Amino acid sequence: MVVMPVALVIVIVCTLFLLVAIILVIVWGGRPFRRPADPGAPASPLRLYLWWANVATAAALASGILVAWAGGRLAMRILALTSPASAQGRLTEAQANIGFPTIDGSIALLFFGGLPAGFAAAFIYLFIRRWLPAGRWAGPALGVLLLLVFGASVDPLRAENIDFAIVGPGWLSVALFSALAVLHGAVVAAVAGAFSQRLPLPSGRDWKYYLPLVGAILFLPVGVLLGIGALVVMLCSWLAHVGRAGREPVQRGPDQVRSARALRRAIALSWGGRATLGLAAVAALPPFITAVASIISR
Repeated sequence: MVVMPVALVIVIVCTLFLLVAIILVIVWGGRPFRRPADPGAPASPLRLYLWWANVATAAALASGILVAWAGGRLAMRILALTSPASAQGRLTEAQANIGFPTIDGSIALLFFGGLPAGFAAAFIYLFIRRWLPAGRWAGPALGVLLLLVFGASVDPLRAENIDFAIVGPGWLSVALFSALAVLHGAVVAAVAGAFSQRLPLPSGRDWKYYLPLVGAILFLPVGVLLGIGALVVMLCSWLAHVGRAGREPVQRGPDQVRSARALRRAIALSWGGRATLGLAAVAALPPFITAVASIISR
């Protein structure tokens, strides 16, 4: 019986996962995000919250596992092979041995790197999606924006990371992690768009569609965050109900006036959001360029 080395198994699994991510982008990329629709009475705030949380969780798990974790693991393996012999066996910033991948190290990367990156990207996408380009460009634009804003200060291109002084070449590190960031954003948008088109509002007969949310709850940091969010939604819903019960009915103006005001607000919000994203990217560009130049020059 032939037993494959751990390193080879990890490379094969990560490559397959990365191929799945690319296929998801090809098949689902560009699908428009659709808000939930309930054929019956208006949905309660809690049901809407669970719908949004489940969409975010599905996109987070797919991108975090297939790209941030598997892609990151594969990139590290490639850099270990392209680094000089003196780098082999040295400890990385995360206290891992370069050139000697292990199952324990891969699991640690999943829980401390892949899943947090997946959930962060998914939550940010759902918040800013309306201000991103339409169609297939939404996901890559998300990836580029996250790379510019967080790449040099958080990860993956933080100049202070001692790993870039050990592995290399620097240009290959920048190319690999930049490509993964773009693919990560593309997977988030593709999965969120496809899932939103199929996901019904939570009900007793549709519980199976909400299994991703159960997975998120088992990941303790996200489970606590989602639990707090659910409590806040229920509290705000109760306060709004109490407030409506104590007020006199409000006389509504003509429908045309209300529609015109809503349209102006929507236009202002759209332009304001895009301007904010643009300013954030421009402000983050100088430190990002500095970090990239520092990594490449090592």
